[in-house]
Amino acid sequence: MCSKMFFLRIIILAWLGILLCGFQAFAQPQTLRIAAAADLQQAMPELCKGFAQQRNVQKRPQVRLEAVYGSSGNFTTQIRQGAPFDLFFSADMRYPALLADAGLTTAQPRKYATGQMVMWVASKPLRSANVSRQTMNLHLLKNPLVQRIAIANPIHAPYGERAQEALQALGIWASIEHRLVRADNVAQAAQFAATGNADAAIISLSQAMMSVLAQKGEYALIDKTLYTPLEQGAVVLLRSKDRTLAEEFLAYCCSPEGASVMKRFGFLP
Repeated sequence: MCSKMFFLRIIILAWLGILLCGFQAFAQPQTLRIAAAADLQQAMPELCKGFAQQRNVQKRPQVRLEAVYGSSGNFTTQIRQGAPFDLFFSADMRYPALLADAGLTTAQPRKYATGQMVMWVASKPLRSANVSRQTMNLHLLKNPLVQRIAIANPIHAPYGERAQEALQALGIWASIEHRLVRADNVAQAAQFAATGNADAAIISLSQAMMSVLAQKGEYALIDKTLYTPLEQGAVVLLRSKDRTLAEEFLAYCCSPEGASVMKRFGFLP
């Protein structure tokens, strides 16, 4: 009898262990890994927060959204090489389109915003050159008072490519190229400006709006006719372990709620 009771207790404990593991697995939130263009460092956390709140209101399971920021060109290379991302948000529609053509996405890219590019200049050279925000333009970069100019690397970063386009359109690229500080991505270009390692920077409006840059200088929008529009697109990657959830998040980002968030951070529809 004792032997039977002992084995019964072992079986019950084993089943309880299985059930407990099952409940713990169920309780763990689903996770999405997002490769996000560097100009989304301010907006993406708010998009993730809004999506999570929406699911909470709908009494749906929790989710964990993990975003990694970098240049769109570099992410494209990493994804081709098997990087384990669920979604890719690019600063240029061209990069996710390349992945779609290679059969690495669930569908063609969806446009979620249009980026705006600005020139930011530190207060000291502005005062020395006697230039106001109202009269700022790219020709100011030719002034020797602006010794270091940060841009994202044109080879793999859309904002860097567009910066080069705009400077070449005005015929001033050659005269200032030796003073350019090439950053890995547009967020790093903004960081160079914020830390005083650059006197000027060509960056996204969303980054120029940050308080740390607003306190140290001024910015002006760059004429949109000088560069190819920064139409930004996103895709769900074929290797995603939860394509349904990834599609839901992408749909939210492209919804009126998502567009409202993007507008707050300087993006156009």
